[in-house]
Amino acid sequence: MLFSMVQKLGGVPLVFVDTETTGASAEFGHRVIEVGCVRVEGGKITAEYQQLIDPQRRIGPGVSALTGITQEMVAGRPTFSQQLPAMLEVMRGGDGAVVVGHNIRFDLSFLHREFRRAGMEMTSILGDVPVLDTVRIARRRFGRGGNGLQTLSRRLGIEPSVAHRALADAQTTHQVFNHLLAPAGGMECCLCDAIQQQGGPMGLMPRTQRESLLPLELEEALELRKSVQMEYLDADGRRTQRMIQPLRLRRSNGELLLVAHCHLREAQRTFKVERIVRLIRTEESIQNP
Repeated sequence: MLFSMVQKLGGVPLVFVDTETTGASAEFGHRVIEVGCVRVEGGKITAEYQQLIDPQRRIGPGVSALTGITQEMVAGRPTFSQQLPAMLEVMRGGDGAVVVGHNIRFDLSFLHREFRRAGMEMTSILGDVPVLDTVRIARRRFGRGGNGLQTLSRRLGIEPSVAHRALADAQTTHQVFNHLLAPAGGMECCLCDAIQQQGGPMGLMPRTQRESLLPLELEEALELRKSVQMEYLDADGRRTQRMIQPLRLRRSNGELLLVAHCHLREAQRTFKVERIVRLIRTEESIQNP
């Protein structure tokens, strides 16, 4: 399907996409464990899709603590390639769709690699479709930082029913998108105006290697270099909380590590990214104890 830039959003098929993954980086071989899609046509939801996926590798403990998705839940589920035809029925439909997500570049980095493992090219299957990112729109409205999906949705008066599950997050992203685009005309605004709201066009693949492919909270914590509250699983699997100032990421023996100043120890410490449950800005932790 060829998309006209002057076509109203209400006349453009949109598919809101979210994934849950075994870890923070597709580059490190992490895999998709759940996918959720919401297809919208004529401004109304016409189809939804959700599927747990067997990643055929271990799920990081921080991911299980955050999402509630365990190794037992995905064992015996379809692999990504096995569920792909059903997912494409919603994502691609008959005429394709504009792809929308929250920090969508992260999700697309995983989907790109999963498509390749299935012997397909994502860009060939989905086509040269426009991509919209609610994080980019929110940053132009509210500035950088504090644009995680749960924080942003509550700022906009939306109360998610469930958090950190693929379909629920895709549904929340749909609501956030509608609220963010309302000042520009909502479904009556043109596709080109929606693209302008995020600062310019995006495609399925990044234009440069500089585009971040990390989870939003980790990306912003590193970028802003401000102290954040970290919820972390220790070696015994116990949840601990501490204030840290993120400094940089480091790779060691195939693992992704976060180097940070730990305020508790008043010293530099290294934390396994796979054991981080969440990172919360200090002002957000006060608002959401």
